[in-house]
Amino acid sequence: MKKIPFKAVAVDMDGTFVNSQNTYDRQRFRRVLDKLHEHDIHFIVASGRPLIRLEKDFAGFMDKIDVISDNGAILVRDKKIINTHYFTHQTTLKLLRYILSKHPNSSVIACGLSNSYVLANSSVNFKKFMNYYYYNYLTINSIDEIPVNDPIDKITLWTDATPEEIESEFNTDYTEQVHATSSGFNCIDIINHGVNKASGIKYFLRYFKINPSELIAFGDGMNDSEMLQLAGYSYAMENADPELKKIAKYEAPSNNENGVLKVLESYLN
Repeated sequence: MKKIPFKAVAVDMDGTFVNSQNTYDRQRFRRVLDKLHEHDIHFIVASGRPLIRLEKDFAGFMDKIDVISDNGAILVRDKKIINTHYFTHQTTLKLLRYILSKHPNSSVIACGLSNSYVLANSSVNFKKFMNYYYYNYLTINSIDEIPVNDPIDKITLWTDATPEEIESEFNTDYTEQVHATSSGFNCIDIINHGVNKASGIKYFLRYFKINPSELIAFGDGMNDSEMLQLAGYSYAMENADPELKKIAKYEAPSNNENGVLKVLESYLN
């Protein structure tokens, strides 16, 4: 039997694993997941989506997969949070004040451990869009309404600024350092400095005692770049950002063609 060259799989969600209707073939995935487990291969979801959304996306599978949510800020194994990267409350307020001061037309949501918080003056379209991902969000009139005891791990915004501008401006003016990355749909995710999907994957690989050369990873956007650079087998989706395709070693069929499952089946079969 031909040896499968990887021991762990990492997949992005939007534009990669799920199709344009935010669904995937659950029965087909179950068959693939069972075969992966037969070969002691780990399946890691690495997404910018919050944990509450991913728990719904993978209902019935959470005890069989590992999860990296919020672009690396929260790691879950056996349905338990095992690692987190939260902002201090002080940094959260500084960051939000900076965004609202320098980019006042931005719409903002702060993702917390218990709830997520959307400013009341955020655009209607932003609130409607975010309701799918953060169905537990609360509307607040001021950032001072964010509870001290609900730490924030990620801030997502719609803005005219680029991730590079946000990161450079804040890191120049403040001692606290952050990382800003595109998360698709014209959104920017801001998380702690040094946190990304690859940092979360490295944590799991150390735990599993697996080398990055034994990792296969799939993505479509530039927030997947670090994990594709890490992986021994890196796949950009057919529908991926052209810049990501320059980084990836291989190309997978599009997310609307079950590209991830097709590639995995080709190895497993």
